[in-house]
Amino acid sequence: MINLLHLLVRIKVLVCLIALACSSCLVAQENEFFQRIIPKITHYTREDFEADSQFWTMTEDAEGVFYFGNNDGILVFDGERWQKVTLPNNSAVRSLLTDENNKIHAGGFNEIGLIEKDSEGNYYYKSRNKPLDLESLNLEYFFQVHEFQEAIIYRSFQELIVVRENNVTHIKANLNFIYSGVVNGHFYVQDQNHGIFEFDPKSSSLKKIFETPLNLDNIVAFLPTDELNEVLVLTKPGGVYLANRDTNTLEFIKELFLENEQEEILSAVNFNKTYLLGTLSSGIIELNSGFQLDHKRSTFSKLANSTILFIYPQENQKRIWAMMNSGIDLIEFDSPVSQLFENSSIADIYIHKNILYLATNTGVFYSAFDSDHIEKLSFQKIPNLEGQAWSIQEQNDVILIGHDKGLFRLDQFKPIRIGNTYGIWKVIPINGKTNSFFAAGYSGLYPLTYNAGNWKLEDKISGFDESSRDIVQIGESNSFWICHGYKGVYHLKLNERFDRVFSLEHFTDQNGLQSAFNVNVTLYNKEIIFTTNTGIYTFDKNNSQFIPYTSLNKVLNPKLNTRKLITTDSKVWFVQDDEVGYFDTSNEDITVNKNLFLNLKGNLNRGMESILPLSHDQVLIGATNGLFLYNLYENNPDIRATTQITGMLYQKKPQAFTRLGLMNNQQLTNVIDILRFEFSAPQLTPSSQKEFQFKLEGVDSEWSEWSTNPYKEYTHPIPGDYIFKVRSRNFMGQTASEASLNFTIPHPWYQSKAAYLFYILCIITITFVIIKLVNKKIEKERQKEKLTAQKSKKLLELEIEQLKLEQDKARIKKHKEELEIDNLVKSKELANYTMLLVKKKEIFTETFNALKDFRNSLKTQTARKRLQDVLFNLNQHRMGEEYLNVFDIHFEKVHENFFNHLKEIDPSITKRELRLCAFVKMNLTNKEIAPLLNISTRGVETARYRIRKKLKVNDESFNSYLEGLESISN
Repeated sequence: MINLLHLLVRIKVLVCLIALACSSCLVAQENEFFQRIIPKITHYTREDFEADSQFWTMTEDAEGVFYFGNNDGILVFDGERWQKVTLPNNSAVRSLLTDENNKIHAGGFNEIGLIEKDSEGNYYYKSRNKPLDLESLNLEYFFQVHEFQEAIIYRSFQELIVVRENNVTHIKANLNFIYSGVVNGHFYVQDQNHGIFEFDPKSSSLKKIFETPLNLDNIVAFLPTDELNEVLVLTKPGGVYLANRDTNTLEFIKELFLENEQEEILSAVNFNKTYLLGTLSSGIIELNSGFQLDHKRSTFSKLANSTILFIYPQENQKRIWAMMNSGIDLIEFDSPVSQLFENSSIADIYIHKNILYLATNTGVFYSAFDSDHIEKLSFQKIPNLEGQAWSIQEQNDVILIGHDKGLFRLDQFKPIRIGNTYGIWKVIPINGKTNSFFAAGYSGLYPLTYNAGNWKLEDKISGFDESSRDIVQIGESNSFWICHGYKGVYHLKLNERFDRVFSLEHFTDQNGLQSAFNVNVTLYNKEIIFTTNTGIYTFDKNNSQFIPYTSLNKVLNPKLNTRKLITTDSKVWFVQDDEVGYFDTSNEDITVNKNLFLNLKGNLNRGMESILPLSHDQVLIGATNGLFLYNLYENNPDIRATTQITGMLYQKKPQAFTRLGLMNNQQLTNVIDILRFEFSAPQLTPSSQKEFQFKLEGVDSEWSEWSTNPYKEYTHPIPGDYIFKVRSRNFMGQTASEASLNFTIPHPWYQSKAAYLFYILCIITITFVIIKLVNKKIEKERQKEKLTAQKSKKLLELEIEQLKLEQDKARIKKHKEELEIDNLVKSKELANYTMLLVKKKEIFTETFNALKDFRNSLKTQTARKRLQDVLFNLNQHRMGEEYLNVFDIHFEKVHENFFNHLKEIDPSITKRELRLCAFVKMNLTNKEIAPLLNISTRGVETARYRIRKKLKVNDESFNSYLEGLESISN
């Protein structure tokens, strides 16, 4: 029986080998998914996640949040923000798992635990070592973790740890557990050199199920096949084995790599009926069900790194995450946009006979084109057309190229110059004239004719020398509209031979146009219309006026600049303010669709936007960064995404933000400068730009405008009850339901109900007090009136008394003035008397001395005696003490108590010294004082010195001192 089973296995292997001969057919059939899609690849680098760039594993939770195992720990990504979660020993995380209860399990070096989120929205690691009694064990690294029949199984080299709730079972390896995996409800693990074992959950033990050859020592994947009883086994060096559970046999199929390739498989997954292998140096390569590698496929050629450590498939969403040595790549097969060409700015797109032509700033490129197999695009550059190409057209089955170097036609993909003119924008046929065209140039129009395969570019028509890129013929007439981006609109009329302009009208900001800038002319529904910065117009030739084109202005916002309109079937494509969009005129309710193309904003070739609809569902759009293919209706399957509020923070300046809990009905502090909400929509496609719309009920009456900021801040919110709501969408048209959070900012204590009751009681009390005080004041006023009457009577009496006093005061003042006048008179008399004494004294002394001299000159004794008697008589009557006593009396009258003050200062002062002080007080000189005191001038100085010594003053301040005595006296 066993031999029969072995025979059947060998027959099956033979069939597989025969199938390899037909592998190309199988690839074509089974990998059609990869053939017709160019994936969108998004690179996440160190600048994004700010951690070590080497990643080992990942998982996601039910909310769409991603968890990445990294050398720094776990990185959590909610589509907007990255958060690092570290293990207690800061080890790398090599294993992550989301179980059926949405718990996130992690394994590192000597660590197993859970990733949880607290009430404030922060993620943290919760170790399970202590609850599971694993703290004292040397567990080493856990490289894998699986959920298997209500158990969580961690694999390290040394053992398997089976965790059921808080019960732990240790299963030791015979040598080393190399790899483990779950396929079709069975748990497999390789024990190095001992075979492949299966875990029995009932006995919590391993039983060998497959013997392995000696060279099979490093399995990297257990994968399902089309048969439930089979397991595909891949080894690190590239060995392919087929394990059969019915026969418990392991058969070698093939080696994927040659010996000299030095390539290794690091990870492998099953994705869309194809095996994807993460390799050491070849990135991701495909292995079909016939076990044939496709090295020529370019599906994954644009990965950021060639070393793929782990592949995480999201097959239901047609995405693959690649963990690499230097970052993470997200590979999306569900993106409605594919970039077909890059590194050049696209000015025009044209398809002719299944050849796609591109006019770029670096020349003209072409490639065979099949919209169902866009992965086969292979662009080549047409030689001798380097530089700026403007347009590619087909006229008379000939490809014509407008170029900065001039006009060219293609012959077997080789350019042939037409004419010698430089700077041609494009070629337009002349309606009503067969084989006649205009070449629109930088400086006018050039007639172009075709005859028997020959093209001829003639001299420029005379009368118009402006750039003619934007030109439309009016029916089949000889009239043309030409728009210049800066100079406005020209209306040209040509002669019958179309070689000269005989009529020219120039419109700028008159005749209905508000500006001469950014005016373009085009055909819409067989009508000529003009797109401007202020809406869309048509020309009313009867009134020579530009008038608004109402039907389009209702659809396209007239406040925005519409630059291009292209109609295909019922769809109208437009470029408006650097955004591409379309609307379908077959629908009664016309809706403008722009979100899908928002990634082009800022990258359009302004003025030379190129849009080429391929079908009702596909369109090619050129931009400054390449060529893009959009699938309008091939978006993601409907997803039930929800917007998440990930954080609520507040700030009291100048402090930093403080995080709050995310539970409903919570009360915040009532002193908030800035209230901040953070949100995300992790279930929306991660690579697509997201927009958010929010509303704070209690503050905002309407939803906000859509914003790409994943947060909203409110300044100085007032107390009250609030509900914050947020919803989201992305540029791929996906939407996420709204999230809400209600909270209360309480009123301060002085605005509470108790405070208001207190205020009412206070008001009542104050009112009562005021009434009492008013009544008291009224009574007081009555008493005051009585007192006022009494006071008035007294005041009248006092006024009478005052009048009497004023009269007395006037008399006293008059008497005082009389005394002052009398004192002044006496002062003058004293001064005159003193000066008279001085003069008399001087005269007497001079006369007496003269007579004495005269006596000595007499010769007779008798005369001398006679003169001696006269001298004696004079001496008896010279001025003496009586005159000075008179002086003293007068001086005392003028300077009252002057002498008394001097005597108080020094009682020993003599009368003679008092008189000397009086003379000094009157400012008499020493010479004038000497005769009055009958002493010499020298004697006066000596006397003054003695007095100053008694009074203890110096000579410089003696007069001032005596003046001070008079002030004291006064």
